[in-house]
Amino acid sequence: MDKDLLILRINQVVRSIEASSGLADLDMTARSILSFIGEAEVESRILNVSDVVKESGVGVAPTVYSRLAELEKAGWIICIPDKRDGRAKVVQLTPLARRTYAEMSKEALNLIGSPRA
Repeated sequence: MDKDLLILRINQVVRSIEASSGLADLDMTARSILSFIGEAEVESRILNVSDVVKESGVGVAPTVYSRLAELEKAGWIICIPDKRDGRAKVVQLTPLARRTYAEMSKEALNLIGSPRA
């Protein structure tokens, strides 16, 4: 398959999964924050709320705090007490978020690995 067509097909699959999972209902800031948290998990980094505010680069503190609250309410992330610092909260993806990202990865890999689509 030609590279441009492959990219188009992967984008179509990702958008379809985003729509069916509810991920498409999130604004770009919330989706960027969710991706930032997911990347940290892939790298086995523990993030607390203040790390997301300082390091994600997606907006000012009030915006990031608001989006984190929305993501938690929608079931995409969970904030739990940080065992290292009782005042802080660790941010993690929920099983829903992990399944959604895993499904996107699986479908993209299937397209890349398939001889023809």
